[in-house]
Parts: sequence; structure tokens; C-alpha cells
Amino acid sequence: MDLKQLIELYRGPLVGLIASWGAPWGDATEIAQDSFAEAYMNRESCRGDWEQPEVFGAWLRGIARNRHRNWVRSRKRRRNHVVTVEPAVLEGIAAPSGPELPLQLERLRTAIFRLPTKQRQVVLMHYLEETSIKEVATLLSIKPKTVEGRLYQARRALRRMLDNKISTTQIGRMLLCL
Repeated sequence: MDLKQLIELYRGPLVGLIASWGAPWGDATEIAQDSFAEAYMNRESCRGDWEQPEVFGAWLRGIARNRHRNWVRSRKRRRNHVVTVEPAVLEGIAAPSGPELPLQLERLRTAIFRLPTKQRQVVLMHYLEETSIKEVATLLSIKPKTVEGRLYQARRALRRMLDNKISTTQIGRMLLCL
């Protein structure tokens, strides 16, 4: 079976199953899509003949269960750490002087788009889209350590572009404010 046939066969039931676990319909659809992609990309690691519907279905359900668990954890983290924090508090953490922060953030935005493509990609995906390092690595087909290295290089480059007036730690915090 090809990916299209598998999606046609399992899409509705899988989205319904994920929704029954408590995910809103839109999120359940996204989790299902991610599950199909992961299952198809890693089909060689399936125990048994992945082309058999009963084998693939059980395997896909396991992948979806793990994806749903990750989604729940991510949602809790965001709710506990980002949503409940007032922007003024984040701004106070990001920069020592409040009135200069908007200017510093604008300079940081400009500097991000001057980064080399590979560094800019990981910064935008990790900090702005809140994608984990592992997910960034998977999406870009690179190793997680490579992503970490690119993030480190990007923060150093951003620091240089900002005249070394801001530490790399503060740059990481400021990225969370964008």
C-alpha cells in the first residue's frame, strides 16, 4: 500500500480516536497527519509486514498515542510557562532596561534575517514556532546535536550583530519575547 491508500483507509478512524482521547478536532487532525508522516517515514522499523492493514493499523495507533502524549505535555508546558506569564514580566527578564526593549527586539528581528539560512531556519522553528530540537531535527533531516550547534552559532552571531552588548543568554530570553 502507498501512503495515499493508508491515509484514505485510516484518516477518519484515527482522527476520531485521537479526538476521543481529549484533543480538539483540529488538533486531532494535525496529530493524525503527523502520525501518518512518522509512520510512513519509519515504516522499515515496523515489526511485521507494514503493508498488512492490521499490522499497520496497530502500529499507527501506537505512534498516534505517543504523538498525543507529546501534544498533551507541550500544551501543559505552554499553559504553565508561557500563557500565565505577563508580557511585562518577560520583557523585564529579557533586558535590564525596560524602555530600550522594543528597540532591542526590533534590532534582534532584523539581525535574525541577516543570519545564514541554516541558522535562521532553526532559530525561527525552535524559538518562534516553539518546536522542540528533536522535531526540528526530524523536519530538517539532521541530527539533534546539529540543531543544537546551529542554535548556539546563531545566538553567538546575533550577539556579534548586536555589538556584543547583550549576552547570549539574554538573546535566548529575548527570542522568547518575539
